[in-house]
Amino acid sequence: MIKKIMIGGFWALVLLPNLLFPLVKGSGDSGSAENRTLAEFPVFQAKDFEAYPSEVDSYINDHAAFRNRFLSINSVLNLKLFGYADSQDVIRGKEGWYFFAGGMSLFDALGTEPFYQDDVAMIGNEIIRAANYYEGRGIPFLMMIPPNKEGVYREYMPDCYERVWDGNRPAQLEEYLREHSGITVLDPREYFNTNRDYTWYYKTDTHWNFAGGYVGSQIIIEALGGTGVPIEDVTVTYEEGAPGDLVNLFHLPEKYCSDETAVITGFGDHLAVHVEDVLGDKNILHMSTPGAPDGRRIAVIRDSFGTALMDKLPRYFANVDFYHWQAFDYTMLEENPPDAVVYEIVERDLTRIPQDVAKMVPGDAG
Repeated sequence: MIKKIMIGGFWALVLLPNLLFPLVKGSGDSGSAENRTLAEFPVFQAKDFEAYPSEVDSYINDHAAFRNRFLSINSVLNLKLFGYADSQDVIRGKEGWYFFAGGMSLFDALGTEPFYQDDVAMIGNEIIRAANYYEGRGIPFLMMIPPNKEGVYREYMPDCYERVWDGNRPAQLEEYLREHSGITVLDPREYFNTNRDYTWYYKTDTHWNFAGGYVGSQIIIEALGGTGVPIEDVTVTYEEGAPGDLVNLFHLPEKYCSDETAVITGFGDHLAVHVEDVLGDKNILHMSTPGAPDGRRIAVIRDSFGTALMDKLPRYFANVDFYHWQAFDYTMLEENPPDAVVYEIVERDLTRIPQDVAKMVPGDAG
């Protein structure tokens, strides 16, 4: 009898959370904020039978009842007891700042992985190939490199992260392009580092905020011969905002972190921007603004940093087409011929340039 009770109790402990979960789960219990796709239930195939058990295990781990809540509890305990973020891709900095350690971000922050001469030449020549393709058709080509957050707010990183090299990879690439081409490269790093009256990046996110994006937009406007408006001549306010992608990576509850979003007013506020979301996922956006100061059409080939450019750039140019690099193909510009092309890529992803250029120009373009 005792044995049966113990067996019944065991199965109750196993099944009860899954039975209760549908009744009590909230919005935070669904999906994942870890910048990855959760495992789907695998379809059994005889040829892949050896991998099937591990695929089922991955599915169970990703969809276990109350998974997100347990991960949040674990994150809070690690922060409170040990002072670190429970993710190998996140660095907990000072005064509520968090930093990205994934990809090339940490290497860039430490200066441990500068470009080899052959690498910078290969990447630079790819940019030159793209510029030649568009400028040969009478379309100006600009490149913008938003700096990594770690390179702008180093003072908030832990003291143990010391740089071993004072240079940076964007500067290496810019030097090569200056020596071998006339390509305009826009890099707001120095401006951000010397103007500290504003906060340019989110504390809990990898990206620049709308103040940083405003500066980027004005730099683009001026580089294309327009008249920019300094940020000192508009109104910038900081309002409470939701935590960003970094704290989501390790499921830190909102009440344990805070962030602010920048709101910019005084630049084209009277204009109505019309947005066409071509694919329904915001990867291809056609923005048109009747009455904009400049009647040109600008194509922006972008990554996630391009999102902050959408706030004000369309309030200067009559038409701005934003193409996420993953969805872009050069034939799209045949449907909406631009007057200028802006290629934006964040510092940490510079090694992706050859992949992007392959989408920007035909394969037989020299």
